[in-house]
Amino acid sequence: MKRKVKQVIALLLCIFLIGGLTACGGSSGGEASSTAEGEGAASGEKVELTVWINGKDSYISPDEQKKPEEEWYINQAIARFEEKYPNITVKMIVSADGETAHQQFKADELAGTAPDMANLWTGQYTYQLEDACLDIKDMIPAEDKENILGWDAVTTPSGKILGYPTSDNQVCFFMYNKKIIEECGLDFENNPPRTTEEFDAACEAIKAKGYTPIVTDEAFPWFGCFIMNYWWAQLSGVDRIVANCDGTQKFADDEGLFKAAGYYRSLMEKGYINEDALTSADSFNRFTSGQAAMTPQVSSAVGDAEAALGAENLGAILPPDMDGASITGGTIGGPGQDIVVSASTKHPQECIQFLSYLNSKEEIMEFEKVQTKVSTRKDVTAEDLNIQEGTATAKLFEYSNNMVFWVDNTLTSDVCAEFTQLLSMVLGGQMSIEDFAADLDNAAAG
Repeated sequence: MKRKVKQVIALLLCIFLIGGLTACGGSSGGEASSTAEGEGAASGEKVELTVWINGKDSYISPDEQKKPEEEWYINQAIARFEEKYPNITVKMIVSADGETAHQQFKADELAGTAPDMANLWTGQYTYQLEDACLDIKDMIPAEDKENILGWDAVTTPSGKILGYPTSDNQVCFFMYNKKIIEECGLDFENNPPRTTEEFDAACEAIKAKGYTPIVTDEAFPWFGCFIMNYWWAQLSGVDRIVANCDGTQKFADDEGLFKAAGYYRSLMEKGYINEDALTSADSFNRFTSGQAAMTPQVSSAVGDAEAALGAENLGAILPPDMDGASITGGTIGGPGQDIVVSASTKHPQECIQFLSYLNSKEEIMEFEKVQTKVSTRKDVTAEDLNIQEGTATAKLFEYSNNMVFWVDNTLTSDVCAEFTQLLSMVLGGQMSIEDFAADLDNAAAG
């Protein structure tokens, strides 16, 4: 009997000691620490994460796609992360394109087969998947919240944060071939066209020399989303565009939409845009091979364009301002992509560790060696990256100080789907702007 009593006392003493140790050294269970050290990392538990990475833009540049996968930046970043956190492995899956990825992610989440993380488009594209994504607001390290830009692009109207913005601030602009522009008697460096009248005159001079002024692929309306939407935001303002979507205003009564879409259409009518814009898929190659003077682009394409043309021959200009615009001298852009955490992941803390690492200053500096982009980190400057003054990349850092967030990411999902499907038909003249606006109103009404 005495022996049993002694055993019970010993057991109680062990429980007491273990409890005291846990109270002194255990996790508090509160907000994430500034180092994003998760429980799995501390315990040494072996964890495997899966992440979808968008195969277009984002972390895999067009130039990288031509190389073996082990040479891709994102694979090398994953290897560095795994070296730092040897208990965590990350399996990357390349998703074919952004639009399909959104639909597939939602379906996989419902089926219980979603990846731990997925690279998606920001704004409404992500908000419509709110139920499939984990709200990470209280898990983000304070240092990340302070030093990373673009949280508004992943924060829902109700205040949930559904992911990390990707490592770049995409800036929309016109890329131009300096040799062609000079041959046409133009000086975009010192006298860029800032009005639509000046822009038309420049396009006319380029056309007269036998070059296509602008080459673009509009099966998905990139020019429309890059430039036309900025003209629309310039004229109508973002609040009006949002009001159109929620039904308190009408697209059919939006004069800014009609004026911006009308000018977009006029560029095709005047022969300033490649005739096959609605079906072409090689505009970037046509631009870099010297067949066109300009192409609408985003910052992620600068590195590849410089490699093809030479940094000294690649220029950048802002879109011209529309007459009567209330927003001037800027462009459209922002973090257009994010990486969300699945609501069903079993390893949320490890996901945050990975996303925090991917967005660290050290890793951003590695990323910028491969893709020349304007960083989303406040503490990474053009000087840090040794970017030469006057280059296209240096100009993008300037342009990023005056940007309107992506209009297509601001549109509600139903309206956006209609917008991107039909806008190229407006450009090609197969649909009137009146019918286009009416269809948008129908989509907004549900």
